[in-house]
Amino acid sequence: MESQPPLEVDRVVKKYSQGAATIAALNGISLVVDPGEFVAIMGASGSGKSTLLHAIAGLIDVDGGRVLIAGQDLSELSDVPLTKFRQRNLGIVFQAFNLIPCLSAEDNLRLPATNGPDLDRQVDVLLERLGMTGRRNHKPAALSGGEQQRIAIARALICNPAILLADEPTGSLDSISGTQICRLLRDLVDEQQRSVVVVTHEPHVAMWADRIVVLKDGTNLAEFPTDGRRDPQSVANQYQSLLGAEVVA
Repeated sequence: MESQPPLEVDRVVKKYSQGAATIAALNGISLVVDPGEFVAIMGASGSGKSTLLHAIAGLIDVDGGRVLIAGQDLSELSDVPLTKFRQRNLGIVFQAFNLIPCLSAEDNLRLPATNGPDLDRQVDVLLERLGMTGRRNHKPAALSGGEQQRIAIARALICNPAILLADEPTGSLDSISGTQICRLLRDLVDEQQRSVVVVTHEPHVAMWADRIVVLKDGTNLAEFPTDGRRDPQSVANQYQSLLGAEVVA
C-alpha cells in the first residue's frame, strides 16, 4: 500500500462573519506535500496564507473540506486527542519565537517532549545540529533573535514530527540571521527528508523551497518550482506576474 503524504489539504473552506457579510478566508484550497518536500506559500496580505497554516496546524476548525496529516483527518479528532496528535505529528514555528523567558534554551526545547530513555540524546543531537550546544543554559534574553529562532525550531522538532510548519519564520530577524534560518530549513529537508511548509511574503525566503504555491483571495492562484535556484529576483518576477502587483525582491 502506498504511504500517505505528510500533508493533504482537500478543498478546504474557512468562513468568517464580518458584520452582515460572510467572508471566505479559504475558498476551496487544495494542497499536497510529499515526504522530503519544501513548500513555500506566498500571497498578499489577506490572501489566506496564515489562515491556511492555522488550518493545517489544527489551530482553527474548517467549514468544509479536509486537512489530513499523515492520513489522519483532523476534523475527526476532538480537542484533547487533537492536541496530543498535534504534539506528536506537527512542529510549528512562529515569527515571534514564543520562548518562555524564565527557562533556559534547553528547557524551552524540551517542553513538548515526554521523558524517555532517548530524550537526553535527542536534545544533545538537536542542539549540536543547530549549533546551540554552547548556548543551552542561556535564557532567551541572552540569545540573539537568530539563536532564539533556532531553539524554537529545535522545540518544533523534538517530537520528530511528520511535517514542520513555519509562519514567517524570518520576519523578526535581520537578513543574515534570516538566511541562516532558511539554510537550516533547507538542510532539514535535504539531509533528513523532513517535509517543511513555510508561509512568507518574501521572495528571498521562498527561493529556498522546492515549490512555491501562490494564494489570492483564499484560493489557489498558481504554483511554480524554483528548480533549485536561489534567485530571489526570479521568484519575485514570477510572483509579480501572477499577482499583477509590484513585488520587491
